[in-house]
Order: sequence, then structure tokens, then C-alpha cells
Amino acid sequence: MKKWQIWSLAMGVLLGISAGVSSAQAESLTSTEHVGRYHLTTVDGWSNDLQSIIWNAQGQYYDLYFLHSADGARNPFGPQGQNWNHTTTKDFVKFTPQNNALKAFGPQKSTSWKSAWTGTVIANQGQIKGVPQGALVSYFSGLSQKDGSQNIWAAWSDDQGKTFTHPLNNGAPVLDHSWTWASPNHSDERDPGVFYWNKKLIMYVAEGSQLGVYQSQDGLKWSKAEAGTTSKIGPADFMRGLDSRDSAPVECPTLKTLTLPNGQSKQVLFYGGKAPHNGQTTGTYYVVGHLNDAGIFQPETDAKRLDQGSDYYGANFSGNSDLKQADSEIISMGWVGNWNYISNGVHSDPAGQSPYAQRLGSYSLARKLQLQSDLTLKQTPIYPIPKKQTETKATVEEPVNDRTGQKKYSIGQDTNGKIWNLFDKPNLGINKFYNLKFKNTQANYQGRIYLHIWQGSDYVKFNYDPSNGAYLVNGESGELKNGFNGQGGADYYANGELGQGRGYFNNSGVSQQSEIQLQVFTDQNSIEIFFPNGQSYTVARFGSAAQQDFKIYTEDPTGANQVLISQADLG
Repeated sequence: MKKWQIWSLAMGVLLGISAGVSSAQAESLTSTEHVGRYHLTTVDGWSNDLQSIIWNAQGQYYDLYFLHSADGARNPFGPQGQNWNHTTTKDFVKFTPQNNALKAFGPQKSTSWKSAWTGTVIANQGQIKGVPQGALVSYFSGLSQKDGSQNIWAAWSDDQGKTFTHPLNNGAPVLDHSWTWASPNHSDERDPGVFYWNKKLIMYVAEGSQLGVYQSQDGLKWSKAEAGTTSKIGPADFMRGLDSRDSAPVECPTLKTLTLPNGQSKQVLFYGGKAPHNGQTTGTYYVVGHLNDAGIFQPETDAKRLDQGSDYYGANFSGNSDLKQADSEIISMGWVGNWNYISNGVHSDPAGQSPYAQRLGSYSLARKLQLQSDLTLKQTPIYPIPKKQTETKATVEEPVNDRTGQKKYSIGQDTNGKIWNLFDKPNLGINKFYNLKFKNTQANYQGRIYLHIWQGSDYVKFNYDPSNGAYLVNGESGELKNGFNGQGGADYYANGELGQGRGYFNNSGVSQQSEIQLQVFTDQNSIEIFFPNGQSYTVARFGSAAQQDFKIYTEDPTGANQVLISQADLG
């Protein structure tokens, strides 16, 4: 759990209040301007990284944990420290009330933590000393009360994972950054990913530009997993195929074993990172391979982004903690955020003049992940079943919009001719699901597809070329203006890694199709787009407006393009 940019409001000066946003609302730790209608959102204050998604067999539900700060979004690393919040769900649609599962401060001032950061929850199979068999144990990073250094601690739960109130090792670290064989830079020691392998506990730890790998027989005493080596995994392995320059730090390592369609199994290493020289901002990556006997990951594929968007980070996963046991599918959720702007001060008005919001922290839709024969992961979103859907067909000659008189209109010209409107409906609800089926009645779909989603004066624009699968996403959010560092957050949101307001370039892998289905989920704080091959793009948004304008455009060089639009309110 690294903060790419941590900005403090040292000046303590709030900007003026714009019309429609009261000081009490904008400054409240429980205000509702930035709360998702059908996405998990922190009950108060600030939240970020997910910790674990654990199946509770006795209760028949999943336990979820995520980082939380009672100091709020203006100072998420303030004096109260970060704790773990906890909720449960049976369907990833409805979530139970949140509670404090792991306190921000440990019991011993000389050896314990003063902020609980990212980690793992794992069930004791009988090896962890001093813990009842079957009880849940949290391994987590944090800051030392003594000197602020990063170390790894552990605590166990006596109430099936609702709280972790029993520190192990007398509240002292089980892994200390200062040990000679631990962190190479003697600073970064965080985000432990813990699992079972060959009857041992294995821990992957984020250590700057590398991953440290450690083993333990009793869960308390840890040593290098592979004797006689550094027992580290470098970017040449976990970022294989990408330019690793300026990519540090790596974060949030998690490993799972997944089954291929042919019955074979592979290990998948997930982690948080960035590849700026590949035009990629922070995100969640994965690489497929296998573990050697010592538990050291051996890559077999290049690294890929799990979600191609700018705002799917601090992700975590369900699945078996014993990596000798394979899962046919697992469930993932990610934090909808990017440290380059979300921690820089977010307003609640598009002019960027209201006081900074105090309540921020939403999560993506849950996604089922399956490993395909080509060693890529397919995602299937889990979402509320709509009570009612409406269907509409639109063509260039017969668009669906609220224009009077001549409905057919163009907004300009691109590579393949004029850009024609297909759908243009203002003042729709913010919490929507769109199932868009694009079709060419003569051949493969010809011409680009454009989605423009407006929330007041904020927007996200999607420009997709079905001939080669490439697409561009850019946007603007006035709520990010006048941040703690001036216009830095707003500029990064608009410019992305391409600069000059161009945002982000990706390739969906979906091309040369006569029919293309896109699923689009919009909520107060996010937009999620899913392609038919299971690829996805998630982007945060920050407007407080309760309505949006949804527009669809296309080039139509053959005169045979059309779209079938199914839409429904969610939440």
C-alpha cells in the first residue's frame, strides 16, 4: 500500500463554497456526494486497498476487508492511522454494515504498529503457533510506533474474522525491514501476500522494485524461501514484456492457482504497479506461470493489466489459500482510484470551489475471473439483476435522441468519414447498466464507435476502432481542480499518460467482428466497460450530479451500422 503522491493540507485553508454544496455536507465524514448507488463505498472517511476476500463456510458468506482512515479524505494518513474495515456479502450485490476489524494501533509502543496497512487473511491449517486450528489470521504491513518504519505484523481472530484482536509475537513484527536478508533498500516492507505451499507458509512482500519471498513453519519465524539465493523476484520476471523503467514501487502481491479448460493448472501472480514507458498508469497486473519447490514464481507469459483502466488498483481475490488446490474461477474487486489525483483533494462541485470532500472510497463491481487456454484472464461482472430493461434500436438514419426537427446529425469527421449520432439521451439516472449490441448488416462492423458520458460538465469519452481493437479513453473532472497541489490532479486525470488531454490508449483484443457487444456500468463514482472477450476498462469520476447524458456515435462508411440498446437502472 504505497501512496504514489501524498499531499497534505498543511495550509489548512479551504476554498469558497459554491452554490448547492453546503460546508457541512462537503466537510462531513459521512456526506453522500461521492457514494455509489450500487457499488461498495466506505461508510465514512477514506478507504483504499482491498485486503482479502475470504469464504466463510460456517456463515455461507464472504468476508471482505479494506483499508480505512477515520481522518477522512483530506488527510488519509493522519494521526488516527489506518485500520481495516470489514463487511460481508453473499452475492457481491448487498453488503452488511461495516465494522473496524483491525485497529490502527497495536498494543506495544516499543514494537507494535501505528497504522495497519495492506495484507492477507488466511485460515490456520494447524501450523501457526498460538492460534486455534481453523481460526483466521491477518498478516499485515504498517508503520512502527517506535520509528515509523515499515514492517510485517500478525494478529488472529476469535470471532470468525469479524475482528483481529490477538496480536502474534507479543505485538512485535514477524518480519522486520532492518533484517539483513529482508528489504534490499531497508525501507519498503509491505503488503504481505501469504499462502500455503508444500506444507509451509510462503509470504510475498513488496520491497520497492522487487518482491521478497519468505517461508515459515510456524507463522512466526520467517526466513528466505530459497536458501543460497537472494530469494527475490525482480521486474524482469513479474513485468516480463513491459518496460520496467520508473515502475517502482511494486505493491499488493497476491498468488492464486487457476485451472485451465484442459484441466491443467497454473499459478497467477497479481500485483499493483505501473509502466509509464508503455503509456500505463498505476493498475493491477497479472502474469501466469508456476512456482518452484521453494515457492519462487517462474513466469511463463508476459505481464498484462487485469483491467486496462486508470482506476482499478489495490485489488484482491477470493480463492484457495493452499496453492496446491486449484480454483476453476475466483472473484476479484478493486479500489476505484488513482493516487495521482484522488488524494490531491476532491471537491463536490465542477468549478472546484467547494470545500474538499471528506468521504471517499468506492470499489469496482465484483468480477469472476477464469483462466483461458491462451493464458489470459476472462472477466465476467457480477451486478444486481435489473427489475426492468428497455430496448431500443438505432441507426444513422433513425437515431434515438430528443432533438426536435431533423434527428440525424453529425459531430464532425474522423478517419472513416462523418461521425453520426445513434443515441443521445440527456438527464438519465446516474446508476445505469447499458448493454450495447453493435452490428453491421452487411459485413464486419465498419467505422469507429464513440461513447460520450457526461455528468454535468464532467465527461468520459470512449473512442473504439473495431477494425483493430484499439481504443482511446479521455475525460475531464472539474472537481479535481484547485487541489492541494493546484491543478496537478485535474491535469493528470485529463492528460493521462498520452498528454495534451488525450488520456489513455489500449487494445481490447476485439476486432474484425460483425457484431460487438459492450456492457457499460455507470454509477456516481465510476464507469466500467466490459468487452465480449472479458477485457475491461474502469475509470473513476467525481461529479456529484445525480443525472448523466449518455451519447453514442459511429462512423458508418457502409451505411449498414446499427446498435441495439438495452438499459436499466441499478441499485
